[in-house]
Amino acid sequence: MGDEILYMLGVIAVGFTVNFGLRALPFVLFGGRDRRIPTWIDRTSGFISPVIIAGLIVYSYSGSAWRTPWPYLAGIVTIALQVWKRNPLVSIVAGTAIYMLLLNCCGCATARTVELDAAHPSVRVSTQGVLFGDEFVEPKDVPEILEDFDVPHERTIHILLDPDVKDLRPARFLMATLSRAGYTRPVLVTKRHAESVNIGKPKKTVYSGSGRQGAASQKRTIRYKKAGE
Repeated sequence: MGDEILYMLGVIAVGFTVNFGLRALPFVLFGGRDRRIPTWIDRTSGFISPVIIAGLIVYSYSGSAWRTPWPYLAGIVTIALQVWKRNPLVSIVAGTAIYMLLLNCCGCATARTVELDAAHPSVRVSTQGVLFGDEFVEPKDVPEILEDFDVPHERTIHILLDPDVKDLRPARFLMATLSRAGYTRPVLVTKRHAESVNIGKPKKTVYSGSGRQGAASQKRTIRYKKAGE
């Protein structure tokens, strides 16, 4: 806990120093009565803000997978109002309102992307629990989430194991849960090695009136390899 507090304090200190330094730099360079702002800065100041905003818009839309093209209407309305009214408050509020309306009331919800490769695994095991993306989830819910994203059962599921995790039982339970659900290629990825469990093709599950009877337990084969393999 002490190391985490020191780390967070260090991050805050570095962020404050960089932010304060960048904001103070123009006053240091161009402050004073005898100093004048260079002509090239005057020329670029007229279009640098629109360029930054345009870059943010492109970045925001490029990371979205829309079910319908209608949510782009919010961006069009925002740009049109800004060109017409020249009032950032009106354009931002109207665009945000239309975006939220389309998102929540018109079935235009975005589809999140899932990265399961070894470099950017979406499934992570930490000392506090299992995470899918940035959200904590129950291990038993991970197979259902993968199925919601149409992840094939034969796909290798890379699971990132945090370096400070000493107890591997939660990770092994998650791997066993994935295997029982048909995802037979889960791989634990760490900085030093990766562990994978290959169970093979599961036996057919029997459904009856008394509920679901799981397939017979199968012997798990554990192999170790380097993360770069």
